[in-house]
Amino acid sequence: MPFLIICFHLLYLLLPLGIIAAPLVSLLRLSLGQAVQFDMIVITTSVLYYSTWVITRHQIKKGGDNRFLNSNPLISYCLQAIPISISVTHEVKGSPSSQYLFPCHPHGALAFNRAAVGFCMDDLWDAAFPQLPNLKVLTASAAFYVPFIRELWLASYCIEASKKVAVAALEASGPGTGMLVYPGGETEQLMTERGKEKIFLSGRKGFVKLALEQGMEIVPVYAFGESDLYHHSSLWLDLRKKIQKKFGAAIPLIHGQFGLLPYFPDKGVRLVFGEPLQLWKEKKWEKGMIITQNMIDEGHKVYCEKLRDLFEKEKGAMGYGDRELEIY
Repeated sequence: MPFLIICFHLLYLLLPLGIIAAPLVSLLRLSLGQAVQFDMIVITTSVLYYSTWVITRHQIKKGGDNRFLNSNPLISYCLQAIPISISVTHEVKGSPSSQYLFPCHPHGALAFNRAAVGFCMDDLWDAAFPQLPNLKVLTASAAFYVPFIRELWLASYCIEASKKVAVAALEASGPGTGMLVYPGGETEQLMTERGKEKIFLSGRKGFVKLALEQGMEIVPVYAFGESDLYHHSSLWLDLRKKIQKKFGAAIPLIHGQFGLLPYFPDKGVRLVFGEPLQLWKEKKWEKGMIITQNMIDEGHKVYCEKLRDLFEKEKGAMGYGDRELEIY
């Protein structure tokens, strides 16, 4: 347990804060005329590090594939301590021309369920979807401006969550592509409440429009156990919501059983993948039709119904039979 506590705080807090704070302290010492050789090394290293952000700016549009995360013993250790698994309720056939959109709910305080998509690929994603070798995960832009987290996300198939980037990635990846998206985003992140299943979806229809325009099948995904990982404080919540709305970055004030070490749900965190939804076929629309707002609204309504059905059918088996899904 002590080692696990160190791992979580090192990955999510100490390394990012250290990379940010170290050059600032050294610059302050330099301005006061108190700098030593170590401060100059820190400043030089930081300049070189942040320069790579400029050089690799294109990567947030293309993503990466670092198999180091697939076999990394530290990542594997963390995922074994808090089991993460994938459950597929319906076959995703993955025909030669298929591309699938996987909207995932809930986001949770830290989207811990994302570890099932991009980490330990052999045991998780590849085992569940061998027919979808091309994976992309749409991620909030703010994540790419957090030291170390940026590198971790870029190495695990993440790209910037914008329509332009998503379309370009789909065109470049071609058939056999799976794209994960969190429709609730940072708003849903700040809504997280331990013991409740709350998602922000009513006003989020962009993913439906993307699926219609690209002819993608939509597979609803629910992450059981995600909501129970952390307590989310209501302290300064209104202020944090305003910051999130203005800057697109959430500031979750959370704690687990020990600092950032999450509580361990009895059955871990399980991503349940539902039945693929073909909106064109479901609504009997003709391919090539001009997509209207009414079509998007109808498609969104169908999706919400399918998601609720998935939740109700699977919650008992997942150990959450007493929970109700709250859609805002």
